[in-house]
Amino acid sequence: MDNDLSKLKTKLKEIKGLYEQTIRVGGRDGVHSLIRSQRLIGIIHDYIKKELISYGVSSKKIIPKLNESNPEICMSGFLKEKKQDISVISSGFKKETIKEGVLIGKTDKVGKGVMNTSISINVRSQLSSLAKNFDTLYERTFAEALNLHLRANKLVMGEVYMIPLVAYDPEKMVRKEIGWKEKAPIKYIPAFRELTKRKSVDIDEYKYERVCLLIVDFREDEPKIIDSAEKLLELGWIKQKELSNFSLKGLGMKDFVKDLIKSYEKRHNTLNSLK
Repeated sequence: MDNDLSKLKTKLKEIKGLYEQTIRVGGRDGVHSLIRSQRLIGIIHDYIKKELISYGVSSKKIIPKLNESNPEICMSGFLKEKKQDISVISSGFKKETIKEGVLIGKTDKVGKGVMNTSISINVRSQLSSLAKNFDTLYERTFAEALNLHLRANKLVMGEVYMIPLVAYDPEKMVRKEIGWKEKAPIKYIPAFRELTKRKSVDIDEYKYERVCLLIVDFREDEPKIIDSAEKLLELGWIKQKELSNFSLKGLGMKDFVKDLIKSYEKRHNTLNSLK
């Protein structure tokens, strides 16, 4: 298994090219349309799907299929139904009536048992306005794991959250220009570290089995992945005494899929249902 992230770097360069070309041609309105189309984030979706397949997951178990964005599986949690960006489904759906939570009496088209033996991965990105929307987006990330784990506590969940080291300037976008404005708030790091590495099905329902905080410096022709506190220190983002506070260990993309597969095998003793 090639784990040097060269394929991811190629995908990030593709994202940069598509995003910046959209700015030059369509300005901020064009960017909004691109984001709504899912084309941009779909690049990361397909990277993750290929990673899953490389670790032995059958392409037939992955929904949506490779190179497709629909249909997305809608899983029913304690509070609400929620479409999942990438689902690895263990078996055929088993429709049932929900017996607990806010959705009691409603029909679950997937089935709690199926959810409990499956993997769910969601992928998000925030390329501008990093500070303004932090609380809302973090609360949503927190709540979505809680929602599904309260009903299906054995569901293996992953979350990828991509942010730029320095955000694109929305004001320059209006003029169809590329520019940089806002440094990524480093509070993202300890905040997302609190949501990762759920160990037991009996506790920490708000946590994911694995979170990836993908911090990317898009300012150069070749995007750079910021995957350690030492790199932040070199850039002057943090001080030497803050290294441990802003460690990115266990939050990178390098072993993201591998860690999810390990969590699944530990929980269910086998990967056979996903092959």
